[in-house]
Amino acid sequence: MCRTEHEDAVRPCSHNDWDDVRTRNGFKVLRCRICQGRWKLPSQSVPRCMEFLHNRCEAGPECVLLHVRRKKNNLLERYDQFGERVLAGVAHSVQKKARKHAATKQPLISINSSSSSSSDDGPPTLLD
Repeated sequence: MCRTEHEDAVRPCSHNDWDDVRTRNGFKVLRCRICQGRWKLPSQSVPRCMEFLHNRCEAGPECVLLHVRRKKNNLLERYDQFGERVLAGVAHSVQKKARKHAATKQPLISINSSSSSSSDDGPPTLLD
């Protein structure tokens, strides 16, 4: 395959599972879902794998194009997975909410169980 522009930027890791965190001043910030590494790229230099967006990429993590997810993981999901290190630089009130969530072990999404409800109840709902 041909060389892509993103290979010239300093890539923080070799993983290929990214969240699109923000776009500002002509740059896009990606965050690795595996190790939480951050990668800043010029906005026009983000070669996304279109097959991945449609769940059809056969190359998997070895794909030369970037696997950028449509929906990023929120702070509570990342706190559950990575713990205290994701709270650095986050407002105290938000840190408190993440710790409270972890302590109570409330599910982020209510999943309908087959024993208590039917599958006609609609999509899962988000909980605070």
